[in-house]
Amino acid sequence: MICFLRSLQAGYITPIRLQAFIIFLFLFTSTTLFGDVYRIRKGDNLLIAVIGQPEYSQSAIVRQDGRIGYFGGDLQVAGKTTEEVNKVIRDFLLKSELVNNPIIMVSPISQENGVYVGGAVTNPGRYVIFPESDIDLSRAIALAGGMTENADVQQVQLIRYNATTHSSSLSPEKQTTQVETYDQSTNKPYLDIRVNANDLVFVMPLSVIEVQGEVKVPGKLFIRKKISIANALARAGGFTEEADLTALVKVAKDNTLTELGVTEQFWKPTDKNGTEISLSDGDVLFVPNAFKVEPIYVNGYVRTPGEHRVRGPVTLQKAIAKAGGFEKEANRKKFHIHRQDGTTIEHFFKPGTDTTLLYPGDILEVHKRFQLNWGLISTISTTTIAVTYFIINLTGN
Repeated sequence: MICFLRSLQAGYITPIRLQAFIIFLFLFTSTTLFGDVYRIRKGDNLLIAVIGQPEYSQSAIVRQDGRIGYFGGDLQVAGKTTEEVNKVIRDFLLKSELVNNPIIMVSPISQENGVYVGGAVTNPGRYVIFPESDIDLSRAIALAGGMTENADVQQVQLIRYNATTHSSSLSPEKQTTQVETYDQSTNKPYLDIRVNANDLVFVMPLSVIEVQGEVKVPGKLFIRKKISIANALARAGGFTEEADLTALVKVAKDNTLTELGVTEQFWKPTDKNGTEISLSDGDVLFVPNAFKVEPIYVNGYVRTPGEHRVRGPVTLQKAIAKAGGFEKEANRKKFHIHRQDGTTIEHFFKPGTDTTLLYPGDILEVHKRFQLNWGLISTISTTTIAVTYFIINLTGN
């Protein structure tokens, strides 16, 4: 070390060499601490240094699949020691012919004072805090970019982990958890809630439903678990003057349809069969227009291709029936659905049980099934046999 300092003072060591030495020194000490016993885990931040090749030195986060991205490579590292990861990266660089005879040093960057923030936040993940930092619940959420629009501000959970070790060497180490729930609404007074290292902050997401069609404010609604039809309509601003009050359609998350007569059913807690009438996560409530019938399009190998007028969403089975059914040459197993938003779906049709829906403006495209041209095959076979016979006779003579 004294010789190194004298060389530095004399100007024999360039800044690049100095940087390489500092990285080497850090990695040497950290590898001594981690290398023999520590195995890489998901979420670890790895410092990768290629000695003498600083352009290939970088840090990488171990993803949830246990892999890291490194100069176009997708490398499995979780569960390995740092020495094993050194070899993985070395083999990759050699195989890719990026570096000749590289010297690799990999070290996990200690994150003992990390706090986890997840759920309905902009950038969920692990964030490093220092022992002297003054971290409260609001600041921990701010580290993750703040809450998203579907965050349930009244259900912010702080999960504290407390490790306890039994006195007996035969007893494994156990962790106890304590879950605290806080209301972080903006109209509430500030609470000084401390977040400790290795705690988990989880912002509960709200469920999402949609109310579409003839309501004054169509779009998404954020709810807790479920909501009645009446409350959903009220939050969507109520009906427009053109709404059909006798034919509401509830589209469940699994695409099953339920028709509701508003004047008879929407205000009731259950239908005539005793089933609860409500909307939950992923459901859509569609209010049709009383005076307007909108088109869907069924094209291709059906008897009556083109525009067909419907009121609200219909199943594929009904759409095909409106188009007169399949032509003889139709491929009845695989369709293409072109949605009004520009997306295209390749769909495998299951007659009788298929619950996929077409909405006004959607296009169902029915293709021709693959058929063998037996006439052409027969011609090719006859020609092949004739040519073969001619060649045999020619070579025989």
